[in-house]
Amino acid sequence: MTPRGACPSLATPMPTGDGLLARIPAGPMPPARWIALAETAATFGNGHIEITARGNLQVRGLTPATVAPFTMAIGEGWPTDPLITRSPLAGLDPTEQADPRPLAAAIRAAAPPLPPKFAIAVDGGGALHLDALPADLRLTATTTGWVLQDGDALLPPLPEAEALATLVARLADPTRRSRLPPRPRPPAEPLGLHHLRHGLALGIAGAFEAPRLAAYAEAAATAGATALTGAPGRALLALGPLDPAPLRAAAHRLGLITAPDDPRRRIAACAGRPACASATIATRPLAEALAPHLPPGLTLHLSGCPKGCAHPGRAALTLVGIEGRIGLVPGGTARDRPARMLDAEAIPDLIASLQDATAP
Repeated sequence: MTPRGACPSLATPMPTGDGLLARIPAGPMPPARWIALAETAATFGNGHIEITARGNLQVRGLTPATVAPFTMAIGEGWPTDPLITRSPLAGLDPTEQADPRPLAAAIRAAAPPLPPKFAIAVDGGGALHLDALPADLRLTATTTGWVLQDGDALLPPLPEAEALATLVARLADPTRRSRLPPRPRPPAEPLGLHHLRHGLALGIAGAFEAPRLAAYAEAAATAGATALTGAPGRALLALGPLDPAPLRAAAHRLGLITAPDDPRRRIAACAGRPACASATIATRPLAEALAPHLPPGLTLHLSGCPKGCAHPGRAALTLVGIEGRIGLVPGGTARDRPARMLDAEAIPDLIASLQDATAP
């Protein structure tokens, strides 16, 4: 099992309210492998699959008896090391300054053992940059070399070999935990159409229960996609010489998110009931009911219990399940004391609470 503070993985899954959770770094894999993953997650877990803020996969509802057969059934080739996050369109994006894949592989080979949740970002400098992604060390390709950022320190551009040596030297102190401050650029937008060196990428988002993920992967293959990959921002990218029109249509039919301004993107909702045994409310249907009424700019957190797994930080408004009722927490977290309580079925009152959250 995963020790407290560590990241869950196939080797060390984490106990949650709905069983064991395993996280898989989501690199490009053919659609057929994603279909097999979805089917296997339904067989050996509860079929709830999530894409995280870092673009990784989370498979829920595994048990001590099913982790090993699940790992065997999804087959080899899935990434297993969450240490390094690289650009989701690495080597494919015509706007990137350098392909980050060789440098990321060299870092992985040279890195010493590091503390849990230590993160390195290797950014090729393309359209889907990693500026908004939390990391302990960051390498970003520029026109004059690789820029290394370590906390507040920003080193001058270095050739690739020197950048590698400098970063590895910084890793000599495994206790350092200076997460980087935000960079000036706004977060990259993974949703929508992106032009590749050869072909296109279409980004979508949403709740990927096993049947929905399998259906979308099948539609992606039919539309010409050669691979799917997770992307920071809880997105899924279809890559290849694809026809985007039928794939967008399939995403709409499946209830997935294709537009960057879809209000559902401003709602963080956990698995909720009945998927999670810790939850006392059904969060996903509630998110669908409230999304059309979400005021512009408001961020909403729906948590089935006070653990706040989907969004540990503060939100403009948090709705938290407490013994089957809903606590309203303006500007706080799921662990904070609610300002008031409402019945879970009181949808008009919950909609009114959204407007109250934006009132001066």
